[in-house]
Amino acid sequence: MHYLACPKCHEPLVLEGNSYKCENRHTYDLSKTKYINLLLNPDKATNNPGDSKESLIARKAYLNQGYYNIISDTLIECVKKYTNENSHILDLGCGEGYYTKRMREFLPEHTYYGLDISKEAINMATKYTKDIYWIVGNSKNIPICDHSLDIIAALFTVVNKDELARCLKPGGKIIHVTANNPNHLIEIKHLIYEEVHTKSDTFIRLPFKTVDSFDLKKTIHISNHEDCVNLLKMTPHYYHIKKERRSVIEEMQEMDITIDVKFTIYEVE
Repeated sequence: MHYLACPKCHEPLVLEGNSYKCENRHTYDLSKTKYINLLLNPDKATNNPGDSKESLIARKAYLNQGYYNIISDTLIECVKKYTNENSHILDLGCGEGYYTKRMREFLPEHTYYGLDISKEAINMATKYTKDIYWIVGNSKNIPICDHSLDIIAALFTVVNKDELARCLKPGGKIIHVTANNPNHLIEIKHLIYEEVHTKSDTFIRLPFKTVDSFDLKKTIHISNHEDCVNLLKMTPHYYHIKKERRSVIEEMQEMDITIDVKFTIYEVE
């Protein structure tokens, strides 16, 4: 059983052959790699929205080295704490699917959806497993039935509070993971920027009941140039490097890197 919904009319989608259809006969074909594209043209700002292929390849290579397992392990513990059997869980802004597939590996009893606006990202995600509903879609128009999800995980991604409230059941949880500024990846920031600024995180806090909130901090050692560069390429900082500071990329042979993130658990009433 799934809770996929038509992005045009929000009626439930039913699989017929190789296509999903709603009662209004809006039809969406499964791709050859078994993802479903539910991103409408009005929801796209460009022809190829989302992260670049270069960034996604770097992200997959870096994450699969296990450097961020402390984050995915903590996410899994949160899911375990706030779910019952056969829960429905959406990984919003899932990228190439690392965190989604890790949740399913350790908690396979649930139904998982991975949504990202990047077709390239979702196509890469299908290589992990076909046992997740991989969706190309927009977080401002989530193609999920009203009040059907138990948990929405949102890691380092933009969210729409109205859509979160619409998709979650009463009592449903949001696991919101955000970077603590300026300390998260502070070593990379010092390499790239002449001055590191502290930004307020007030604007990313959500207007729901806070069930729990805690910081996760760890220093990790990255032992080679390739992994250092992949970490840089999967962050927005890579695209902010000024021409005269490009040499820092070659200097990244090995580094100690600070992970400093906040987990906030919200409940939708």
